[in-house]
Amino acid sequence: MTSIFDSIVRDLREMPATKLVEVSRYIHSLHPSNENASRQRAAILATAGCMTGQEGEDFERAVRETADRIDAHE
Repeated sequence: MTSIFDSIVRDLREMPATKLVEVSRYIHSLHPSNENASRQRAAILATAGCMTGQEGEDFERAVRETADRIDAHE
């Protein structure tokens, strides 16, 4: 186990800062105590692919057309 850990640490020391940020996010998302990440992952899995291609395009178009408007009466 120690050799695996040491190998990973060596690889991390050679990575640029931008990659370390990506690695950090990934590692934290794997940690079982990170309930937010677990809930987000579950929400994405539950809703991924729930619209057909046309429905998705219609939804995107509707959001783009109305996203910059605020209607105080709604």
